[in-house]
Amino acid sequence: MRRALPAFLAVLLFVPQLPARTNRDWNNVKKLHPGTQVEIFLWRGDRLDGEVETVSDTGLRLAIDDYAGPRVGPSRDVDRTAIRSIVRVRHHNWPDAHKWLLSGALAGGAIGVTTGAITDVKNHDHQSRWFTDGFAGTALGFAASCGALFVILSVDTAKNIHGSATRFVYEDDSNLPPNSGRQRAVPNRFK
Repeated sequence: MRRALPAFLAVLLFVPQLPARTNRDWNNVKKLHPGTQVEIFLWRGDRLDGEVETVSDTGLRLAIDDYAGPRVGPSRDVDRTAIRSIVRVRHHNWPDAHKWLLSGALAGGAIGVTTGAITDVKNHDHQSRWFTDGFAGTALGFAASCGALFVILSVDTAKNIHGSATRFVYEDDSNLPPNSGRQRAVPNRFK
């Protein structure tokens, strides 16, 4: 054991330094797909929100989010030298709860009415089981839709806990003077 430790340390001295994973490489930005939601922090202090349209070696084209009107507003070209950092933002892709609950209740009701009507016809007793079975089917369909939505939202929440919903893609420190004391542009929600 005593011989292994010095040998291990000697090997570490001669092993070339491994490159650290960095977010200062513009190629990370070039890997973003069109439609990716990002926040861009500019050197002059502005912040842009939008979807990536195209990326080149000199900059990118961003479809700016328009919160007053349609989802995506006008496009804007952003020069690479003006960008301080880029953060990729993952939005939740949750289903429309109203549609799920309504369609679950309607499907359950239709199945309940159908089974009740079939039972009434088979038994020839005409006890209006179609009405009570339809009501029970509606309640079960609604409950099943609630359960399915709960599972979907739980899985999406678990993904956000283990895999961050936001990620720094690019950060440029080249315009900072040495020992300037300035920090990178971090949105308030990351602090």
